[in-house]
Amino acid sequence: MNRVLRLLVIYCVLASQSAVAAEVKGLFETEVMAKSQSRDDKNAAIKAALTVVLQRVLAGNDILTDPVVQKLLDTAPVYVKQFQYAMIDSRNEAHTDKRPVRVLFNEDRLLDLLKSSKLSIWSEIRPETLVWLVVEEEGQRQFFKSDTMPMISQSLNKAARYAGIPIIFPLMDLAEKTQITVGDVLSAYPAQLMTISARYDVVSILAGRLVKKQGCWQAEWALYFDDNVAQWMGSCGSLDEALVGGMSGTYGNLSKYYSVKPGVVNLTTVNVSVMGIRGADDMNRVNRYLTSLPMVKSANWLGVKEGFNTYAVTFEGDRHFFEDILGLGRVLEPRGTPGFSGEELIFTLLPKR
Repeated sequence: MNRVLRLLVIYCVLASQSAVAAEVKGLFETEVMAKSQSRDDKNAAIKAALTVVLQRVLAGNDILTDPVVQKLLDTAPVYVKQFQYAMIDSRNEAHTDKRPVRVLFNEDRLLDLLKSSKLSIWSEIRPETLVWLVVEEEGQRQFFKSDTMPMISQSLNKAARYAGIPIIFPLMDLAEKTQITVGDVLSAYPAQLMTISARYDVVSILAGRLVKKQGCWQAEWALYFDDNVAQWMGSCGSLDEALVGGMSGTYGNLSKYYSVKPGVVNLTTVNVSVMGIRGADDMNRVNRYLTSLPMVKSANWLGVKEGFNTYAVTFEGDRHFFEDILGLGRVLEPRGTPGFSGEELIFTLLPKR
């Protein structure tokens, strides 16, 4: 995990201490379409790719008008780490030079330069958003089902990756099917939606209505977060455009809350005691894991007592969020709920998978 990103403060007070967070991978990598393999079209594609990347790591109004961002975009090829054209079957792409390209940018260099901007940065550790989507076709409304709506499923997951938003979907098991209706999701009175969604322990809930019209798709969205609701509607366009509008709107709202201006530091040190360490390999594994976390500045081994190895861990940001991310990597498992006693965090080392 990026060292520069560890220096960012993840100052976020989660609405629920046990809310699910996820590490969003690939924030500095994306795919765009190049008109051709000419130098000008290649550079244009790189600039378009960097625009996508910056819009899913930065927060603020008018991101693209920031002077630092404009300078980065004007010199976008300088920050490319990898660039690769897709190998298109010419038989299926006759009479066109267009092809997808994958662009991976140098994360360290970009973040280092972005620290001088007026914008805030949202780290890769992000809370999951529960998505309730109602699909309307030919006057019929039904809940989104990934197995029977593969085209929408593919486009929705693509949109979430585009915006850098980790999403989950309701189980729609028997209990939910009998307790919630399409009307509950679309209603201006979301009490039942909030009640049913409580089982997922998320801090943000996105309700959407996706309507197929003649030749286009239109979507309307409501994001419930921090006891507030934000609503927006997209214009009628392609399926991808309709769903990207929902995910981008979600990013815009959440990033204002979770992003932090680099350079603001709030350090805390706690003892993390780990049970189940049996030898030097386990100790190295725990130390590597602790120091890899985006909030952690240092992790120093203090000693072993009664089967527990104790580390003094100094981290940045909110303690409750720090406790959440400790269990994300399937390395440490909290003992009890919420996994700590007083000022000491207590965990068990999980076996290697």
